[in-house]
Amino acid sequence: MKRLRGCLGVLLVFVFGVIVGAAMVGAGVWREVGQIIERGPDAVVSKVSKRLKDELKLDDDQQRMLAQITTETQIKLRTIQAERQPEVDAALAEAATKVRAILNGEQRTKFDRIIGRVQTKWRPNSAKPTPANDASPGGVEAAKVETPK
Repeated sequence: MKRLRGCLGVLLVFVFGVIVGAAMVGAGVWREVGQIIERGPDAVVSKVSKRLKDELKLDDDQQRMLAQITTETQIKLRTIQAERQPEVDAALAEAATKVRAILNGEQRTKFDRIIGRVQTKWRPNSAKPTPANDASPGGVEAAKVETPK
């Protein structure tokens, strides 16, 4: 019986270690994904290029060709994004309105700050959104948050 308790104790410690380790790795992955998303599409392309370069062990010529390919692809993707942006903006504005409806005042302010910070990096050929031309999730409120005081 004592031997069984000892084995169960060791097993529980092992299981607990696996759970804690998985949680820590998961948190790190989510943090990195969040940082990449917040930095915008160029950060995503940069991360993918770096990963390809490292994992495939590309030589200098291959790295230059990969850089050219990623630049061409970014241009094409920005063109596609610009064409579809009104639809994307409308869908995101609708979702943001629904999310705002379930938030309290303090949460709305924080939500608008988050949306304002992220949307400027994901919108093609745009600096900061303005109330006149912004149909994005942050809308006028996000533009107000982003305006320096």
